[in-house]
Amino acid sequence: MTDYDVIIIGSGIGGTGVGALLASKGFKTLLIEKNEFIGGRCSCYEKEGFKIDIGVHLFARTSKGPLTTILKSIGMGDAIDWVLVRKPGPKWYYQEKLWSFPRELQTLVPESDYSNIMKLLRDVIRIKDTRELDTVSFKSWLSNYSNNTLIHSFFSTVSSLYFVEPYYNVSAGEFVRCLSSLTKHLSVGYPRGGCLSIPLAYVQGIRKFKGEVKTGLLVKKIVIEDETVQGVELDNGDFISSKIIISNAGIRETVNNLVGRNYFDKNYLEKIDKLKYSLSALCFKIALKKPITHYKMICAFSSEDPEKRVKSILDGKVPDEVDLFIPVPSNFDPNLAPKGKQLIIAGTFVPREYFEINRSRWINTSMKRLQKIFPELSENLLWIDVTTPKDIELIAGKEASVIGISQTTEQAGINRPSSILPIEGLYLVGGDAGGWGIGTELAAQSAIDCAEIIQSKAKKITA
Repeated sequence: MTDYDVIIIGSGIGGTGVGALLASKGFKTLLIEKNEFIGGRCSCYEKEGFKIDIGVHLFARTSKGPLTTILKSIGMGDAIDWVLVRKPGPKWYYQEKLWSFPRELQTLVPESDYSNIMKLLRDVIRIKDTRELDTVSFKSWLSNYSNNTLIHSFFSTVSSLYFVEPYYNVSAGEFVRCLSSLTKHLSVGYPRGGCLSIPLAYVQGIRKFKGEVKTGLLVKKIVIEDETVQGVELDNGDFISSKIIISNAGIRETVNNLVGRNYFDKNYLEKIDKLKYSLSALCFKIALKKPITHYKMICAFSSEDPEKRVKSILDGKVPDEVDLFIPVPSNFDPNLAPKGKQLIIAGTFVPREYFEINRSRWINTSMKRLQKIFPELSENLLWIDVTTPKDIELIAGKEASVIGISQTTEQAGINRPSSILPIEGLYLVGGDAGGWGIGTELAAQSAIDCAEIIQSKAKKITA
């Protein structure tokens, strides 16, 4: 007898999601989290009455996507109260003005380019098989419709929002899948209670079906004998047995450190070593004396050539105008800020390799852009917390990446790492394997896919 049917390492969306799904199917489940808190990139903290996300989040399909599919599968479909980005809808900040997409795009570009982008949006809905686009870059696919610099800059920013990766690297297939689902469902939103509400609901599901969740425990290694998992050894020396281990710690951390490279063949290790992670981020958590905006989401971008701009950033330069993704959590849920106050969160992608040497310039330049977007910011500022790549690395690992393994032409669709590792009983969930989607939805879909694989295998064994 083993101690548990399944042990899950890490309490991000993938780990808690797969735990809830398997526990609901009768698997004796244990989830182990090294931190004292759960949630990974969806964790939060409280400060002076504000409830603040660690990251910068909105959620693409809310009640109509995989985040809620997990909850519906375990009989908890109403566990999250979603608030959509409507009334008012999302706004784009460009040349010091706010505008709506796609309606007001026609005032900014030639009529022919506007018509072609409307055709792109129609085509996105019509494409049924996106696999042949997986190895095509989104930039090259977009160029079939327009070469207008503003349009490319806009969609480059959208790519950064979806994947935290340059649009000239991103898989067109992955972009089309994501944009198509967003266009179909029109349900971008945010949960009441903050993004932690999602992993909390999944943990509630694990416990509902008699599973266990333990925080503040560090898994030192995954124990392997005869090419089969036996369980985990904790940092305190305790051993917990199981024939199924699911890691939400990232593919490199799992292979290189939790298991050990000597258990994998040369070809597999070469594939792991070549994998690329998404970029990192700089995040601002801004507490205000009073509300200074009624918008729920603003995204700022520039009119520079996007490829030159991004390559310059990756070479270590800080742009004069920082692109910013700005959700306003307290406009979704007033309870996330003290009564009468407001919480704004803003983020921009940064290269982790060069961030620290440019830290002050990144922060100062970003703040100047925020002050242009919100003229009342300075006079109503209570305080600002800053989250850097080092903070993201400490909390969630995966080389401080925002997503996990990049959704590029080499790493999307059939080229995406499998949830099944080449050791019997070892699986991976989260942003590093399986699934498709934007950020947390990618992790949720990987949890769904992994749970189905494990259930199918269990049925074959018991048949």
